[in-house]
Amino acid sequence: MIIKRFIFIVFIFFSGNLFSQDIHFSQFYNALLNVNPALTAVGAKPARIGLVYRNQWNSISTPYKTYTGFADGRFSIKGLYRTWFGIGVAAYNDQAGDGVLSNTVASVSFSATQGFNRDNTLLVSMGFSLGLLNRSVQFANLVFDEQWNGVKFDPGQGNNEPIGSQSVMAPDFNFGLNISYAIKSGLKLEAGSSLHHINRPKTSFYNADNRIDMKMIAHARVEFAFNRYTTLAPAAFFAFQANTREIIFGSNLLYRFYNLNLIGGIWYRWGRDVIPVIGFDYHLYKFTISYDVNVSALHPASNYQGGVELSLIKVFHKKTSRYPCSEFK
Repeated sequence: MIIKRFIFIVFIFFSGNLFSQDIHFSQFYNALLNVNPALTAVGAKPARIGLVYRNQWNSISTPYKTYTGFADGRFSIKGLYRTWFGIGVAAYNDQAGDGVLSNTVASVSFSATQGFNRDNTLLVSMGFSLGLLNRSVQFANLVFDEQWNGVKFDPGQGNNEPIGSQSVMAPDFNFGLNISYAIKSGLKLEAGSSLHHINRPKTSFYNADNRIDMKMIAHARVEFAFNRYTTLAPAAFFAFQANTREIIFGSNLLYRFYNLNLIGGIWYRWGRDVIPVIGFDYHLYKFTISYDVNVSALHPASNYQGGVELSLIKVFHKKTSRYPCSEFK
């Protein structure tokens, strides 16, 4: 176990592929408001709520746990032709390590979607979100060099750290665009991009000018219906922040079986994980479970174990909606 922890710590500090500054989900397509505020209410019929839970590195050290929940819906304004708006709320919490380093963000997002042809098959959405970020740590759970008394670490001995606060708060601003085009029946393309932490929130516990770097996300997907029963939905996700990057690509396959839609898929996080996915969609409830099979240089310590991720989404249906809806969301 000591060797595993040592390898894990070395990997944390020297890997350029770990996304250490921000949360991340393997099921990015189920955490829409975290990916791009322009996706607020896109795919809602006309409203939606969702939960996503992730537990990572349980096999190596204190697990990294991430939770997110969201609710969004859309509305139109009389007199605005082929235009509707979305509003949503989202919150997430990420906890890591023995010091329970915690990041919590609550935000409200807004979007506007405009149709550019008669059938509303070409849609452009723009959105932004305003959030309040809180970062905290429990220093009492940590030990420092100054607490070594020659025999052992003494928690009662001062750590001499110039700690300003164990909890800091800051505003957080994000912006995004999204374009979707239903070329013909059974074929739909979508692409978007977003910029997060535009104001670079200050999150230092030491009264220093430590700020979160801006993060850029780009995403794209295709929906192709082979027939009325089977839909293939490949997608790709790119995230860049400071010197880190995250790239995920793969596909889900949706198979309709009476009133039950079965979901299966395989995804790959570049240089790190193979991610099988299974789930189902039944009466506007969608449940999906995935597991990260770690295949990176860390696998001698992780034993190929990465993280489990669960998502549950409920869509509220409006039969009279005249806007096209995605089967993938």
